[in-house]
Amino acid sequence: MENSTFVITASAQYLSQGLNELQESDGSMRTVKLLENGIAIIETKLARPDFIQAVNTKRPVFIRHMNAIDYVIDLEGSGPQRIADTVGQYMRIAPGHKTAVQVRKGLGDYSYSPVNVKNAVDTVLADSIGAVPEVKEPEYIISILLCGEKCYIGLGTPEENISAWSGGMMHFRKSENDISRAKYKLMEAIEVFHINMKSFSRALDLGAAPGGWSSVLLEHGLQVTAVDTGDMDDRLYKYPGFKFLKINASELELAQDSFDLLTSDISWNPKNTARLIIGASKYLKPEGTAVVTLKLMGGKVRKTIKEVTALYNEVFEILEIKQLFHNRDEVTLYLRKR
Repeated sequence: MENSTFVITASAQYLSQGLNELQESDGSMRTVKLLENGIAIIETKLARPDFIQAVNTKRPVFIRHMNAIDYVIDLEGSGPQRIADTVGQYMRIAPGHKTAVQVRKGLGDYSYSPVNVKNAVDTVLADSIGAVPEVKEPEYIISILLCGEKCYIGLGTPEENISAWSGGMMHFRKSENDISRAKYKLMEAIEVFHINMKSFSRALDLGAAPGGWSSVLLEHGLQVTAVDTGDMDDRLYKYPGFKFLKINASELELAQDSFDLLTSDISWNPKNTARLIIGASKYLKPEGTAVVTLKLMGGKVRKTIKEVTALYNEVFEILEIKQLFHNRDEVTLYLRKR
């Protein structure tokens, strides 16, 4: 049986951590090619569905995206049309299915751009196969990586690829009026963890200044109590459901079980942050949700995560941990109060 091959993507800084996670899920996995931009090509002795199942069962923290490699094209003398023709000839997609084409460049300079390739493939999909080009909510994804003299092509679903976004890079429309770019971390967490914001009514936001996360919560219609020693952006006060307590979070005195969502994005020692969140969990209703960031300090990244999550486990069920695209030296935890 031939080995299965995949394109793996993580933050360039934490790609090695992600590959270590995959190695733990599948001891036969080996790295074939390692790129500087957080992309790796790996090979495994497992059959494709078995490897995908192993990875999804383990829920890796640092792997943002992966896609199987079905075809490899030699790019010498080839261009977008050759790639598109290969997709049209070999990809098994039934007419009418919503299909995204995601093209990335790993290494090399080309006389054409990823957009040129995507446009050529979209045309073939529509004209020859009858598939429906889609970006945001595809049923299938055609992943194309231009890398040196080779083009790697794979067909998968958003679930198989871990993310519906190209390379797991979720993008939002940015505005000069954004209170803080930190808001995109929470927005991405809501999408990645499939959090139903309509199920919440009252949120406690710790370490909230200047108010990026609070603004997201308010825009979802929640009543928000923000806590920080710093100042909040004046624009937040237009929301009738906004309340600000200018005190240290450790000095809080609120009614117990009065919130159904707790959020925190504090740039602080992760163990100290965990103890603060655990202390504030008494204000969260039983089975309430928490979304918090965990800052990765020093070189022992996975050791830090293990130690800190052991603290959170005293009070919370850990639903998922992810190094999101909008995270930097941190991961985001999705928690449920026990």
